[in-house]
Amino acid sequence: MKYKFKKVLITGGAGTIGIYLTNELILRGVDVVVFDLHEQIERVDKFINPKATKFYGSILDISALRDALIGCDGVVHLAAHLGVQRTERNRLRCLDINITGTNKVLDASIMNGQIKKFVFASSSEVYGEPLENPITESAITQGKTVYAVSKLAGEELVKAYGIEFPEMKYSILRYFNAYGPHQVSQFVITKFIHRVAENKNPVIFGDGTQKRSYNFVSDTARGTADALFSSKTDKMIMNLGNSKEPISLLNLAEKIIKIAGKEGDLCVEVQNTFENTDRDENREIFQRYCDTSIAKDLIAYESLVTLDTGIKTIFDLGHFQSTWLSSEKEYLVD
Repeated sequence: MKYKFKKVLITGGAGTIGIYLTNELILRGVDVVVFDLHEQIERVDKFINPKATKFYGSILDISALRDALIGCDGVVHLAAHLGVQRTERNRLRCLDINITGTNKVLDASIMNGQIKKFVFASSSEVYGEPLENPITESAITQGKTVYAVSKLAGEELVKAYGIEFPEMKYSILRYFNAYGPHQVSQFVITKFIHRVAENKNPVIFGDGTQKRSYNFVSDTARGTADALFSSKTDKMIMNLGNSKEPISLLNLAEKIIKIAGKEGDLCVEVQNTFENTDRDENREIFQRYCDTSIAKDLIAYESLVTLDTGIKTIFDLGHFQSTWLSSEKEYLVD
């Protein structure tokens, strides 16, 4: 069965995934409410589909959420407190936004009374350092970080609401390293591209053998939309990522230099240490990439954008957010 939606709320709708998901849903004939902080919406306003309704607010403000949800019959909850250094240094804030905020989005959705389906954006971080790769959804969850704990708590909240209020269906998506234009330059691909674009060497902490699978944001958005519309994904947890191109950090940085045409001018600086960086060896993940068989079986999902094409797209657009929002504006309830 396919769900039909008139209007969908996207929390964190002015983020990298949210911008692409907004376009995806509008192309499918759905009205979209982009719910995000005022400063974030203003940052990327020209990239948000003009057909979307923009609603300024914090997920910690249930009144704002209830107002934004008027007329909606679907919710995709992307909003979260992100970033390695940012979440580890502000653990209470991470827990508050990612757990209390998720609880409030769920509460507001139930109060709305019309929400047919709720899609929750979780993370591959919940797996921690996996026992084997590629990772399936049945793998043990052993997240190393406060962010991972907050995402697991969010998953449990969604499942609990699903039991208490079975009329609102749900899907839980574990995203693997989504990347794309408009992303804050604290994430590895965007950080490397930003440095290379400024004729600076990309810098790797550790020895560069850390391996990941990176998924271009349009694929993440398409998979998210397909999960929202399909009843086959009800009550399901699914990995969503690029299972085709696992790559080490060293090879990734070399690829970015090559795509930029700067071989011979730039080189990769491998630090072989985590000291005095925003990384910590105790919370670093060394090998993690995904198995997306369940998503393929349920919604015919596969990643379509190659790593080369995705990197070229970011270079061509040339839009980065160099810093996070200021902590005061980010945390205050509007």
